Amino acid sequence: MFGSRKSTLRLRQTTLFHKGVLALFVFLTFYPFFFLFINSLKSIPQFYRYPWWFVFPLHLENYSEAWGRLVPFIANSIVICLLTILGVLMMGCLGGFAFARFKFPGKQLLYFGLLAMMMVPGVLMLVPSFLLARDLHLLDTYWVMLLFYVAGGQVIAIFLMRNFFEAIPQDLFSAAEIDGASTFQMFRFIALPMSLPILSTIAIITGLGAWNNFIWPLVTVSDSDLKVVTNGIREFSFTHLHAYGTMFAGYLIASVPMLIVILLAMRSFMRGLAAGAIKS
Repeated sequence: MFGSRKSTLRLRQTTLFHKGVLALFVFLTFYPFFFLFINSLKSIPQFYRYPWWFVFPLHLENYSEAWGRLVPFIANSIVICLLTILGVLMMGCLGGFAFARFKFPGKQLLYFGLLAMMMVPGVLMLVPSFLLARDLHLLDTYWVMLLFYVAGGQVIAIFLMRNFFEAIPQDLFSAAEIDGASTFQMFRFIALPMSLPILSTIAIITGLGAWNNFIWPLVTVSDSDLKVVTNGIREFSFTHLHAYGTMFAGYLIASVPMLIVILLAMRSFMRGLAAGAIKS
């Protein structure tokens, strides 16, 4: 009995140790966000004197000032993200359905070539893409972001949609074909309604990529009226270099739209990711 109690005590101590380590990692993970939030409510003297905790009075005007400066950039990012998501979903669905349900010469070679593009770091394509955009006279336009974002988002979209469509039982399509349904009708009334979870997953991945992209808008857009939030934050930081409260408030405001999207769609995101990545 004594040995059993000793082993139980040791197990509890081990469990407490593991929970303590996990709690420490959670604290280290989230404290930078907490640090950002508390310092977004401080004046410059408050930041230098009390950088690690709350201090009163709170300066909510930091948010109003940051919001006024960042609204045009946020609006540009929202427009670009929505149009990019729409374009990627349309092209990804059609491409995935073609790879999953059609037979044509070179299908496997083309698909593996598409997958190989996932292994190429995006930075290696920066110079060729810039030269292409320059030759097409797309610099300093919305199109230079929109078209290249849609093109770049096709790889993961087609990969996920192809796996998902292949997992749909062929009997559904055969029955629809017997009833006289065309290929488009099978795509519209069978494939698309069943693919809503994977579509939400692709939408989130695409939206996050377009929202957080920094390098491509930086090198292709110099017009302030066309700049997106990542580059707007850069300019905002330069103009508020020592106004840390206002600068941190701008960082938080810029992150809120994507944070809301992720919180609202996380369950659908995980379900769709599993559905598109696992082939039955």
